[in-house]
Amino acid sequence: MKTKEEARSNLEASIAFIPDRYRAGVNKADWATPAGSEQAERNYADAVSKAVAKKSRQAAVKRVSNSEWQSRASEKGGAIIGERIRGALDKQAAKWGPIYDRVQSDVARLAPRTTDFRSNITNRVVGTVESWKKHAGKL
Repeated sequence: MKTKEEARSNLEASIAFIPDRYRAGVNKADWATPAGSEQAERNYADAVSKAVAKKSRQAAVKRVSNSEWQSRASEKGGAIIGERIRGALDKQAAKWGPIYDRVQSDVARLAPRTTDFRSNITNRVVGTVESWKKHAGKL
């Protein structure tokens, strides 16, 4: 039997090959058909019901202290978040930009601001939020 060190060494040596093999596997896979099936939906609903009944989410949260979560999130997230945002800029512009333009157009047609905060909330804030929800397809 291999030692833990040998297993680690073998895994480390395979790192150079893994990305291309992973991409090849992904390119051959059909994720959407089985994941979008009625059976998959029933399986998901059953699993969620069981997790809720067992309070699995709450138990998992309690296994990690807040300070441990903060440390891990800071180390892992802090190291990659800028790169991920940079990589998403084109997608953000393509998806969010047209929504923003429509909201901006709607806001320009709202009643003018007044000195009464309640009137501004009713006539401007509510209209702005409704516009965001409508154009994002969530109304």
